[in-house]
Order: sequence, then structure tokens, then C-alpha cells
Amino acid sequence: MAPRAVMIDDARGHGAADGAGGPIPVQPAAAALPPAATPTSGGVRGAGGGTPVGARVGAAVGGVAVAAGTPGTSNEVLELVADFVAAAVRCEKAGFDGVELHGAHGYIICQFLSAELNKREDQYGGSLENRSRMLFEMLAGIREHCSDDFIVGVRLSPERFGLKLAEIKEVTQQLIDTGDVDFMDISLWDCFKEPEEDEWKGRNLTEVVCDLERREDPQGRRVPIGVAGKIHDPADVDRVLEAGADFPILGRVAILHHDYPNLLQADPDFTPVRPPVSRQHLLDEGLSEKFVAYMNKWPGFIEA
Repeated sequence: MAPRAVMIDDARGHGAADGAGGPIPVQPAAAALPPAATPTSGGVRGAGGGTPVGARVGAAVGGVAVAAGTPGTSNEVLELVADFVAAAVRCEKAGFDGVELHGAHGYIICQFLSAELNKREDQYGGSLENRSRMLFEMLAGIREHCSDDFIVGVRLSPERFGLKLAEIKEVTQQLIDTGDVDFMDISLWDCFKEPEEDEWKGRNLTEVVCDLERREDPQGRRVPIGVAGKIHDPADVDRVLEAGADFPILGRVAILHHDYPNLLQADPDFTPVRPPVSRQHLLDEGLSEKFVAYMNKWPGFIEA
């Protein structure tokens, strides 16, 4: 049976990275976890994890020992880290094989990573090291409290939301270097377009984000990188693989065909349908009425 994983975005919903914009709307973690040991440096799994931002474990919030960072951490951020860790623990206890931390598309991790959105003046704002601190603390906490074979991936956006491509490439490299991630998911919205920033033009986004100094972690494992964004036809899959991605991530086309991989495996000439499609088509693919109503907000996706 294929591994089953859950994507964790905000744990409690959207929040605000701006320290002056009110508290982050989070809820104390609902699961009590065992006390955590201080992680060692080096990022080797099974040795307590470790992050390039010097996080340390120890502060109990909502009954959960979480990566506390440096003294003076705001309680809201601590609770947020605790919520993500507790959510991952609940997923493992429920029988899932892994989780993905959603740091793209303007969700709370993305807000912290963005120098444009993150206006904090504490250890979670300012430099890239500070803005990425929360993400690495979440990762360290999950590795501390979940089993060694629990799959953990991270999704990032390299553009929009005030993000800088060079910074996201740096964070991606650091995540790989921890030895604590099993895969990276880079959401591009369009895998085949040129980057928005002039310094990166001349290649498509997939080529740029996959061009890293190292793709192997400290244990010698190659950390696969997947990309998402306007991958529709089988030829699109070939293009992203040729550009350096290890696997394609299907979005809208997987809504149109819930069993796309099986259809392609059974018929190499399989050609997926393109929007607009009927409401009945989506219902037949297993979408709920609420999901169909949501997709109707996407212009041109459902027939009028």
C-alpha cells in the first residue's frame, strides 16, 4: 500500500507574522508529549535532529515540550510550534505514514519567511535566519516526537507573497542539510515560466529551484525534490523531470482525474481532459458538493 501523508498548513488557520498586528490565532496543543532532549548539531536523524538556526528544545507550552529557540520567544510563536508538532504526532498515532509542512501559498510559515510580510523585531523577524527559525523548530520538534521512519516533507513557494527566490533556495538547501526532511515540495504555480526576478531569467523556474549545491543529506541520502504548477499532460511530466525535478506534483489535473497515475500507467497515450468540465464530471471523480462549489470559484474550471 502506498504511504499516506497529511499536509499541515496553519494547524489552526491563517495567522499574522506581523508582531504589531495582534496575536497569532492559535490554540494550545491538545496532546501532551514526553519531555524533549536538547538536539545535537549536525542534523543526523536518530541523534536528536538539529537545525542551522541554533534551536533548542525545552519550553513547555500547552503540555508540549517544543523547540524554544532563544530566551524571550513570544508565547504565540511557541504555541504555534507546539501545535504543528502535536498535529504531526496525532497524524502518526492515527496511522498516517508522514506529514508535509505547508510553507507556501501565504500560509503562516510562508508569512514568517517573507521579509515583506514579517515585520517582527524579535528572533523570528529580520534576517533570513530569524524568519526561517520557526520552520526549523517545527521540524526539529516533529523529529523529536515522531518515530525515525515517519516521513516529513516541506512545501515552499519561491515567488509571490514577498518571497525571494535566492532565499527560498537557501532555505531548501538548509532543510536538506539537516538530514531531517525526506522530500521537498516546491510550488511554482507554473513550472515552465521564467522567474520574476531579473537575475534568474534565462531558465525556467523548475531548473532554477532544482539547481542546488547539494541534493544529498548528511547521511548520503538524495532528498527528492518535487515541483507543482501547471503540470497537466504526460509531456509536462517529462519536461519537469528533464529540468531536474525528481517527481511531479499534480494539482488541478488530479482533481479532474483522481486516478491520473493509474490511467497513464494503463495507457501511455492517455490524454487528460481540460477545463471547463461539468459539475457531474467532478462529482463522478469523487469531489463533494462543497469541493465542487469551491472549484466553481476558479474562473473557467466548471462549465457555466
